[in-house]
Amino acid sequence: MAKRRRTCARLHCDEPPFLGGLCERHHEEAEAKRLRHDTALAALNTGRINDELVGEGPLREEFWRLRDWWSAVCAYASSNREHPVLRDETKYAVYWCIGLAEYIVDEERDRRAGKEGLASTYEYLRRDLWERFENLERGLMSNGIVRSAEQR
Repeated sequence: MAKRRRTCARLHCDEPPFLGGLCERHHEEAEAKRLRHDTALAALNTGRINDELVGEGPLREEFWRLRDWWSAVCAYASSNREHPVLRDETKYAVYWCIGLAEYIVDEERDRRAGKEGLASTYEYLRRDLWERFENLERGLMSNGIVRSAEQR
């Protein structure tokens, strides 16, 4: 039988456990992260954020572009094959798509709440993930390094 923890399971946290081995603060953080992830997945799969389409504008176009990638990535990843563009990085693209969707959902929720001043911040955060796809489309590795002859 496992020994019961007397402190939070997070490193350097001495608070008493609340639920699942985490203190109340760390449990709430983990729950918020899980909810954000689940919302992003739901948006990718349904095309809606909180049962509404993404508002008109460039964010909607970006979201539909992401959904196109998501469909292709899921088709190849679920059948354990390599995407012709993504190649050996197909399985990682699943996480990139979810990460992009999380930022898009955050920005759309802020827009709906009238907090449109953070749009450039979200755009900056998404740029790195989009660069991965763009590098792969150019025949490079996702980090921009030229593929070696045996990887081609």
